[in-house]
Amino acid sequence: MAGRLRLHARDLSRFQRIADPLEVTFLFVMQLGSTAWNHPELQIQPWMWVVGCTCILLPLGGLYRSFRNNSLLLLARRVISSWLLVCTGMLALSFITKTSASFSRYESGLWALMSLGVLLLNHVGLRKLLRIHRRRGGNSRSVLYWGMPDAAAAFAQELQHNAWLGLRLVVWFGPQAPYPDTDTSALPRWGGGLVDMKRWLELHEVDRIVFSHVTRNGVEMADVLQLFGDTCIPVTYAPNWAKQSMRFDIDFVGSQWCINLWGGDRLMTDRQLKRCFDLAISSAGLLLISPLLLLVAIAVKLSSPGPILFMQDRYGLDGRRFRIYKFRTMRVLEAGDTPGLKQATRNDPRVTPVGRFLRRWSLDELPQLLNVVMGQMSLVGPRPHAVDHNEHYRKMIPGYMQRHACKPGITGLAQIEGLRGETSSLESMASRIEADLRYARDWSLKLDTKILIKTLLCLRSSNAF
Repeated sequence: MAGRLRLHARDLSRFQRIADPLEVTFLFVMQLGSTAWNHPELQIQPWMWVVGCTCILLPLGGLYRSFRNNSLLLLARRVISSWLLVCTGMLALSFITKTSASFSRYESGLWALMSLGVLLLNHVGLRKLLRIHRRRGGNSRSVLYWGMPDAAAAFAQELQHNAWLGLRLVVWFGPQAPYPDTDTSALPRWGGGLVDMKRWLELHEVDRIVFSHVTRNGVEMADVLQLFGDTCIPVTYAPNWAKQSMRFDIDFVGSQWCINLWGGDRLMTDRQLKRCFDLAISSAGLLLISPLLLLVAIAVKLSSPGPILFMQDRYGLDGRRFRIYKFRTMRVLEAGDTPGLKQATRNDPRVTPVGRFLRRWSLDELPQLLNVVMGQMSLVGPRPHAVDHNEHYRKMIPGYMQRHACKPGITGLAQIEGLRGETSSLESMASRIEADLRYARDWSLKLDTKILIKTLLCLRSSNAF
């Protein structure tokens, strides 16, 4: 059973491409009866619409790709959005052919719900059962690993934490024996070096080879690749230096293979679309909240001596400086490049009573709509840090400055994931940067809209002080 499922996974996907339209069309004919095909005035009968729409539109939703490494919730969303697209296509065809009155709304709605249930069962339900089967040891793929002890241990732990992937580490080799302080509890016994691995492969079978070797101890990458290339086993390179935020897109310079890790050239149309989106919403927002801005300005002025607006230099797009606008919430006005600049902390004595309220509800950020209108910021993007903080963390977190490959934002992915406020440890700042880089990698207008909606739903934050 395990071998058949493993070897014929693509055949199963192709079978689903055929089964989905047939099942949905069968339900359509059974539910709507003669209405489904008794239209002599039409050259193409309604049941044929169902076949065509499902065959064309369902694959556009990515339902038939491999979801071995993806969330089933993501798959469920894709099933629902793809099915809504099919229903929209069917509705459009019925209006174009002027046959919408021929179909019962109740029966059509019931068919749509039943079909959605069948699709969810076919794609989400079956995959859930398959993952349970994998957790119990079925449909597993055996893996040989080549790399250093720490990399092998990290890889083995990932397999343990994600048992539903169905990947089983059976042996590992490397240019060096395990370190005394390496946790090898998740690892099988070390098999030895390159010669030992070659001998093992001659006597055993494995489904996949995974390696993360860095040239060391006299073993060259060319020798490792020569050995792997002399087998018929699929080979995967899993660099242990990789970060979750990296892109790993393949590119070429002439005939030279290249791997893009960070950054990327966003299409001009995408940049203009984001700019129009920012300009429209920020301009409308400034007009709508102008009375609130006036009230906040008066409150800030009356709360303590000093200016209404706090202005500070920050790094923007491509690391260029700009001046950010905020309502003043502190009794001090420190420049962004002041050495040792201190972040705001809980119960910070520098924060005024009015400022504490503004920070808690994120109202102090509202003047940044002006920065958006001027093109220095975006509504959504990595939050701009003080210059001194940038100079400090860029030396400690790999990829830190890559967050400036896009405009800074009033809100961002890190903020809706709870990574806002004080970063009291290097790990908390690294988590924020990882979210910022994921945003830069996965940007879309849909993602911006999602982040804005979630920001509005959680304006008040216990992490803002």
